[in-house]
Amino acid sequence: MIIIGVVGQIAAGKGILVSYLTEKLGFISYSLSSVVHAEIEKKGIKKYTRQMLQDMGDKLRREFGNEVLADRIIKAINEQKRGNVVIEGIRNQGEIELFKKDKNFVLIGIKANHKLRFKRLLSRGKKWDPKTYEEFLKVDRRDIGVGQNSSGQQVGKCLTYCDYTLTNNKSVEDLQRKVEKLLKKIIDQYV
Repeated sequence: MIIIGVVGQIAAGKGILVSYLTEKLGFISYSLSSVVHAEIEKKGIKKYTRQMLQDMGDKLRREFGNEVLADRIIKAINEQKRGNVVIEGIRNQGEIELFKKDKNFVLIGIKANHKLRFKRLLSRGKKWDPKTYEEFLKVDRRDIGVGQNSSGQQVGKCLTYCDYTLTNNKSVEDLQRKVEKLLKKIIDQYV
C-alpha cells in the first residue's frame, strides 16, 4: 500500500493531484479536514467559516497533541485495509511526523504564486473563501504559519518536509503532466 500525503498553500492545486490519484489510479481519499468538520458538526454547528474550521483544528491539536488529526485518519485507514491512499488537509508538522512512521508514506507539496492562487480561489467559488486579495493574504498568512504557535496552521513548515514538490504556476494540463511523471517514479519505487 502506498500512502501519499498532500500539502500545499490555499488554491495551489492540491485537489488536482488528489483527483488524479482517485479517478485515474483508484486511490482512496482521506482528508484531515473531515475530522475537523465532524467535530464542528458534533457541536450542532451547521454553518461555519474557514476560520472556525482552523480554530477547531488548532483546538484539537492543543488538547490532544499535534498528531491528533493524523491519528484519527490512520485509524480510519486501518479499519478499511484496502488499496492505496491519498491524504489531504495536512497543515501541521506533528501530523507529518506521525505519517512518516509508515515506510510507505510519501509527502508531496504543491506550490503556486500568490496572485494566481487568488485568481483560482475566486473561480472555484467556495463559500468560505476570501473575496478580496487582502482577505486572501490574511488567510494565507495564517495557513502558512505566520503568527501561529506549534499547534496552529503550519503549511510553510510542512512544505519543508516534502519528499517531492510540484510548482503549479501554469495550466491544469501542465500540473497533470507533472503529476503523471512523478507518480510513475513513486509507483516504480514502492511497487
